[in-house]
Order: sequence, then structure tokens, then C-alpha cells
Amino acid sequence: MWEDLEVPTEAGSRLSSTDPIEAMVTCLKYIAFLECAVEDLEDLIEIWHRRTKAGHVVKTILPPHTMANTAKGYSGFTIFETDKEEELMHYVTEYSRVASVEVVPIWESKISAELFQKLDFPIK
Repeated sequence: MWEDLEVPTEAGSRLSSTDPIEAMVTCLKYIAFLECAVEDLEDLIEIWHRRTKAGHVVKTILPPHTMANTAKGYSGFTIFETDKEEELMHYVTEYSRVASVEVVPIWESKISAELFQKLDFPIK
């Protein structure tokens, strides 16, 4: 089912920094968890196509994956990044019409350690 879906990339990104801490601050990565009933799955796929056609895309880091933890319906996740708040808001608003959506910012642990050292936070 998901094999036919093209994974879009974000156009017009403001990403240009080679500093990993600056990159983390200017462009966060997110993990999005989606869950919907079987009868809403076609609508979920239609939203995917509509968003792609309209150019409302985020840069996909890890394409959608299905999780085998739902007795009925669809449960999955994807990892993406964006530096555009409006694209994140559009993502949540659109998919929330037919699915339960949870979006959480994530970053590499190495970047957190570098940031703590750079900011001189005491680590106990």
C-alpha cells in the first residue's frame, strides 16, 4: 500500500548551516505517530496525495512505517524535518482530520551533549 506513495522533500528550506547545534535550532527533526481506523485509511492516503500535490511537504528522513501494535486500524510513524512552522501546523491540521496525530521534536544525543557543553550547563 505505502510502496506507491512518493516520499516528497521540502522545497525552499532555509537550511545552510554546517554547525550541528545551529542546525538543530534552525531546523528540528520530528517523529510523528499516526493512528486511524481501517475505514479512515483511504482518507489518510488521500490527504497524503493532496498535500504532495499542493506542495505542502516536509523533508522526510524516515518514510512512513507501520507498527504492528493495533488490533484494528492503522498505526504508524514517520520522521521528518522542517524549518517552517506553518508546514508543521499544516501537517498536524490535515492529518488530524482522520487520524490521531502526535508530533514530538527529536534530535541526536550527540547534539544535546555539545549544546550542554557549549552553554556550560552543569551536568550532575
